[in-house]
Amino acid sequence: MIVVDILHAVIGLAFALFIPGFLLTKIIFAKQEILETAAFSIAFSIAIDIFLGLFLGANETMFNITGGITELNVWFYMVIISIILGIVYLAKAKGLLKKRK
Repeated sequence: MIVVDILHAVIGLAFALFIPGFLLTKIIFAKQEILETAAFSIAFSIAIDIFLGLFLGANETMFNITGGITELNVWFYMVIISIILGIVYLAKAKGLLKKRK
């Protein structure tokens, strides 16, 4: 059971502090140094976490709609956000999203 708790914590930290921000960084900035990418990834992930917290429980109406900030809700929305950002990143990498002139 200890191994599962450790794995849960590691994956949770990755989703909370790195993965969504990394994908957003790769979407916004084409080429960066590794240190800049890591710094922006952490900063953007924290910003996404803050916005998610506000979305899930900022007022009573949103709390009633979403169920508030629960472990299941946070996991669900973080995974959905990461999947959407991953799809956008892959589309950009494949050239499906072109820049407008």
